[in-house]
Amino acid sequence: MTDFLPSKQQLMNALASITSPVNKAMQKGQEQLADIADWLWVVIQGDFAEEQSTAQIVTGTIISMIPFVDQICDVRDLCANCSKIKEDSSNGWYWIGLILTLIGLFPVLGSLFKGIFKVILAPIRRLMLRPGAKVAKLTGANIYKFAEPAVENGITELNKFLARPAVKRALKKAKITNVYKASALKLREVKGKLNKESLLKVFDQLVNYLKQTVEFVDKYGSKVIGQKARAMLQTVLDVRKAANQKLAEFIKPVQDFLEKLAVRLDKEGDTAFKATTNVKNISNFKKISQDGELKSVLNHKPNWVDVKARMKYAPLGESPRIPKGFPDISGTSKNRALRNKYNTFHDLEAVHIPEGEVLYRVLDPTSNDNSICWMRESEYKKLKTKADWRRYFAVFAHWNNNGEVVKYRVPEGGINVWEGPAASQTFKNSAGKVEKVDNKGNIFVLEGGGTQIVLDPNDLVRDKVSKRQATPWGYDSGLIGDVKTSMVGVPRLEQNWYESKK
Repeated sequence: MTDFLPSKQQLMNALASITSPVNKAMQKGQEQLADIADWLWVVIQGDFAEEQSTAQIVTGTIISMIPFVDQICDVRDLCANCSKIKEDSSNGWYWIGLILTLIGLFPVLGSLFKGIFKVILAPIRRLMLRPGAKVAKLTGANIYKFAEPAVENGITELNKFLARPAVKRALKKAKITNVYKASALKLREVKGKLNKESLLKVFDQLVNYLKQTVEFVDKYGSKVIGQKARAMLQTVLDVRKAANQKLAEFIKPVQDFLEKLAVRLDKEGDTAFKATTNVKNISNFKKISQDGELKSVLNHKPNWVDVKARMKYAPLGESPRIPKGFPDISGTSKNRALRNKYNTFHDLEAVHIPEGEVLYRVLDPTSNDNSICWMRESEYKKLKTKADWRRYFAVFAHWNNNGEVVKYRVPEGGINVWEGPAASQTFKNSAGKVEKVDNKGNIFVLEGGGTQIVLDPNDLVRDKVSKRQATPWGYDSGLIGDVKTSMVGVPRLEQNWYESKK
């Protein structure tokens, strides 16, 4: 086994190559070994936060060919699992989470598939590490049923990961035409090699890396950080002792779960548009389904969803009179995109927006730039988080995954629009039935109330629409623990203009 700890300069070069400077001192060329020790300790703890991001996981994947740093990320994942097991060693979910971490490091995977499985398994692992994650019997079927929303989230994250230029180049070089089928095949290979001995071998390798990391932190970090790092090492060593007996209990359920996951990847491969290596844009970028979003909210309610007896901003019950020259948003509109859109408002008025004003539209890689929903610049700048946007504009994840924004500078002559507070939205299944939360009649509600604009896309002038820019919120839906996605290389911010047939 090669030494884990690099020289100071090697580590600094590795950090610089992933644009993760230790601190401002590093940026000024005044880096210190104590700074590196502090950074290592922060990284090792990184997976403890329930909101630990896919950006961190994907970063760990992208740098898999950079020595030293990749191993630190693996150690971080191990520490997260062992910390949970230390809290409650009787919780089977925590042990399953540990197994999923370890199999993602099996040598048979290689760097490409190691990255793929890290991305897929990350939301599943975090779901299993949540307090209160329990089921009567841990079988492969029960595990998959419980984790299904996280599985779908992992597939969505995988689709984004596969769109990265570096990953597409790696797939092309490996001559992989259907990465989903190839991943399913590799997953079954891992399943066949899954036993206690193979898991403990990976475990011991990571323990060795952790020991050397702690030695470095203890030597160069502060006294307090050194004590915490040694305590972390002892936690991992305690779990390693218990793993001799405990891991064997969960191997068969995990094998069955992996088979079901492989079947899901096979299905994704059957419906893939074409080889990801040849995709110009993100043709594999997919939103969550309506029922999938509902299931996710039932399992883990995000902070922008409320449980209420009634909607705060009830939708309009009938269309207003449509003045001449304004978009027809009535139930008889000839424009299907605008038909019945009056009921997306709680209240509204016909407004003429003058030349020069800038409107904003939040959208995802599959959305059309020239669509009906916009807001004023002042409204957009009020939004600090993805939760603000989903809450105040009542936007379901299956409508818009977000991630990008375009601006429209109103040209000479202005534009006629409808403007007013967005109506509240309730969660329904695909059959149209409102989901009741309890026997008191409470329902899931997106609050609404943000001042939205609905316009006729045919009134937009294409060269007045800006290039796409990334929002600060990431490309993910925000479901299953607010998983976030790095912006690096995902996706190409290209205009997506729908040419209407007049």
